[in-house]
Amino acid sequence: MIMGKKGIIRLGIISILLLAALLYGVLIGKYQVFPYSLLKSLQDNTEIQLENALENVAYDKKDLEALVSVTEATSDSLRTVLRVLLFGEQNLMELKYDTILTVKDDSFKDLANLNQIEKFQITQKYNIQSIGYILHPKVGNNRLVLYHQGHDGDFLIGKKTIAYLVDKGFTVYAFSMPLKGRNNRPVVEIPKIGKIQLSNHEEFKYLDHPLQYFIAPVITMLNYADGKKFKDITMVGVSGGGWTTTLVAAMDTRIRASFPVAGTSPMFLRYQEQSRNYGDFEQTFPEVYTKINYLDLYILGATGENRSQTQILNKYDPCCYGGDGYLQYDTFISNLVKKFKNGRFQVLSDTTHTEHKISEWSLNQIWIELK
Repeated sequence: MIMGKKGIIRLGIISILLLAALLYGVLIGKYQVFPYSLLKSLQDNTEIQLENALENVAYDKKDLEALVSVTEATSDSLRTVLRVLLFGEQNLMELKYDTILTVKDDSFKDLANLNQIEKFQITQKYNIQSIGYILHPKVGNNRLVLYHQGHDGDFLIGKKTIAYLVDKGFTVYAFSMPLKGRNNRPVVEIPKIGKIQLSNHEEFKYLDHPLQYFIAPVITMLNYADGKKFKDITMVGVSGGGWTTTLVAAMDTRIRASFPVAGTSPMFLRYQEQSRNYGDFEQTFPEVYTKINYLDLYILGATGENRSQTQILNKYDPCCYGGDGYLQYDTFISNLVKKFKNGRFQVLSDTTHTEHKISEWSLNQIWIELK
């Protein structure tokens, strides 16, 4: 059937009207022109508007005291509880690396004070591998920094931080989170589930004591460092690496100073702004945090002989833990830590940038604390 001239004209007019309606609909949504207000009011009257009832809740000293379990008398026993929660009855001093080999990597060839790079490999149950670097300075200070990258990927992303530390004379052990960077993503078989490839951290929930796979590589290299007789050991981590830093420092007192950057927030603050702060699987695992919460972890990481924790949060961080929510707990934790024989805790707010990173300002603050 051949369309007549009138039919073609009619079809053209309909097409133009439909296109005009589509374009006007876009204008309504983008520029809120008429009848946006009318449509919005109709929506408001027909839909239940969900509001965050916790958004304006503020925790005072009494509220925080009810959440904290750690005292000076219980700190050692709670560290033991934390180890069991993370690892079960495993003897952590038996954790060993597979290989440590000297390598060349042109990505780091411009580090002026770099003498040598070694690559370590650690294999855990289910063939979950962790591959990292040991960066040795030419002129060293016999001090060690463990640097841990976050969810963005390989520790090479933290090259500026690594370079800064090596330039200051520190030996640096560099880590990536499991399944990230050059670490593998193995296929595992789970009873009643079948075979899955571990490709994101959420899938660790199928494994026993799942958080051990994040923490064990650091403990393994701490065991290795025991034989090197460093004067002291510091840990620095960003994002998920800041979370790792928080847990390792709480559990293992071989970490003298710890600097988690944009790494964690207490659970009550996460619920005040869930869209930005709630966090990944490992950050919210209830089997751990309902027994030893983040406030407890901060205290455990900051206390002990000559120990300290400096938490650095990016005020304008577009990802996580920005703003001023830390003001609800920083002074409380700092004052509580002062009641212990040893230890120091502080929160620093980095206002120098608008990114999710360790800034030059933060590196300078870390150096001031370590000098």
